[in-house]
Amino acid sequence: MGPQESETGSDKFRLLVKLSSNTPVFGCRMFPVVRVSRHQSFLQLEVPPHELTFSWYREQTSSSFDRDKVRCSVHVDMLAKMQCEECVKLNLSVKGSYHCSNSCYVDAWEKHKVYHRYAAETVSETLSNNQQEVRNIKSYGPDKYWPESDFVVGSSSDKNEKVMEPDGKIWIKVGSSKSYAPTEHDIGHRLRLECAAVDCSMGTNITPVNITVTDPVIYPPVHPPRSTIKCVWKSWNSGLEAHSSSDLTFSVLSYNILAGIYATGNRYSYCPEWALSWEYRMQNIINEIIEYDADILCLQEVQRDHFEDLLKPALAKCGYSVLYKTKTKEVYTPNQYTIDGCATFYRRDKFKEIVKYELEYDKSALPFVEALEPELKKDGRFRLLKDNVALVVILERVKNEGSFDGNQPRICVANTHIHASEKFPDVKWFQVVSLINGLGTIANSKIPLLICGDLNSLPLSNPHSFISKGILQSVPNKETDPLGVYQYLRPRPIYKLKSAYACFFQSDGIEEQQRRKMDSETMEPIFTNFTSEFTGTLDYIFFTVNSLRLESVLELLDKEALGSGLPSPQWSSDHIALMGSFTFTLERSSYQGQRLLPYLPSPWRTAAAQ
Repeated sequence: MGPQESETGSDKFRLLVKLSSNTPVFGCRMFPVVRVSRHQSFLQLEVPPHELTFSWYREQTSSSFDRDKVRCSVHVDMLAKMQCEECVKLNLSVKGSYHCSNSCYVDAWEKHKVYHRYAAETVSETLSNNQQEVRNIKSYGPDKYWPESDFVVGSSSDKNEKVMEPDGKIWIKVGSSKSYAPTEHDIGHRLRLECAAVDCSMGTNITPVNITVTDPVIYPPVHPPRSTIKCVWKSWNSGLEAHSSSDLTFSVLSYNILAGIYATGNRYSYCPEWALSWEYRMQNIINEIIEYDADILCLQEVQRDHFEDLLKPALAKCGYSVLYKTKTKEVYTPNQYTIDGCATFYRRDKFKEIVKYELEYDKSALPFVEALEPELKKDGRFRLLKDNVALVVILERVKNEGSFDGNQPRICVANTHIHASEKFPDVKWFQVVSLINGLGTIANSKIPLLICGDLNSLPLSNPHSFISKGILQSVPNKETDPLGVYQYLRPRPIYKLKSAYACFFQSDGIEEQQRRKMDSETMEPIFTNFTSEFTGTLDYIFFTVNSLRLESVLELLDKEALGSGLPSPQWSSDHIALMGSFTFTLERSSYQGQRLLPYLPSPWRTAAAQ
């Protein structure tokens, strides 16, 4: 079934409640959209000040909850036997809290402790000292075991408030907040949401109670884990030896997570409706990102409301700080205007922000458009003034106990999403050159550079060749460059940039099963974007080989195992995540030369960290 929508009303007002999917999914929080409006006959009336109340119920049936579907978060082929109590208390990822045995939980305890600490700090930061005293949260270690015959959480049904319908059906109350995340006890059972709009002054309902009943809660299929593959180098082409300290190694993830405004059933008809709902996809993506455990995350197509409601708070509990830059044009949805953009997360115990740069590509193109002949300006505005952006940050390694003395190394991370339409190759070229020309100033300051993102450009296209080789693969002509962008731009390539996965393809000892997932001509993955209409590589991680050495990459996926296309119940974006691990190779004496912050002229916007 599609999104569930129900409406109740009085003579004067209506209460509309809408769920994004009528199929609840275990562990994925549901956020109903609620609106109170006037009947057409009473448009002169104002909707009185009111507050919304919510009550969630689970249908009581003769069968117990279907816990045989709940899987261990570490060993996905094993059934879960226990759950970490503190993960539940701190509202951490539900899926990550389950374990198949005492030994499994003991092995994962160190990671649990870290997440518990980050989450407790996040909870403390969001509470006002004037409103509530922050309790000292105690973490229960692996010395506290639970019987393998039962789970830790889940309320007893005979102690909860119940509702009985005239036909004898019994509903057990399970929640009273606006949102609700189905638990293992809900699997296989229907949920019922009762919503009321209460007049703040009178204390009475201004409409009848709205009742929404869902389909039974399902347990989603798990996606197979992706391993990291180490690179073997007989020699590294930078000519410099990398430091052996693990303190100087870090990992970077790049992932277009597919904004909810683009994830429609018409576009992705092969994906089940419940797997396209933004609540499910966002929670599944969060779980996936947490599994990769990268130090820096470069995400594209991050929708603003989903970023604020789910992504930002969830990753803050895992120890990440974040920078976010939206595109420049909002999109209207049935409920509100929204927008997507680029988000760069970094582990706050490993890095600190030094300076942030932002580039809005429409502003970089505006001087060129304004200089066009009058008869070309209209076409120039239409072609070049696109709303894409780039988010660039210089991070500095945080000095930890045991790390070397002196200045800490810095890294520049660029996160971008280039214009998508294949009809405008000149726009892609303009945006990429604008980005690289600005980043060249940073690269000249001896700061190692990473460029991550969805370039919407195939391998060996002009944008790809310019970044990776400093050359054009083909000279633009009147058809591909009708406004003369090529003649206007003065490209300044950064010759030390290489693609992480292309470097991996050239490493020693790469296994055949990995080699067949890559194109031998371009040396890039066969695909990073896979839908029913398109299969190809659009996403990349580029890095400066004279200052960084590639240590490992995240394995690629087999197209044959993905069915009709992405997204799917297992993988919640139409793109796949890319990840590389790197080691600083510059000599420590060069870190002092990184202290002077590069200046990037307009239209770049600069903001130094406070």
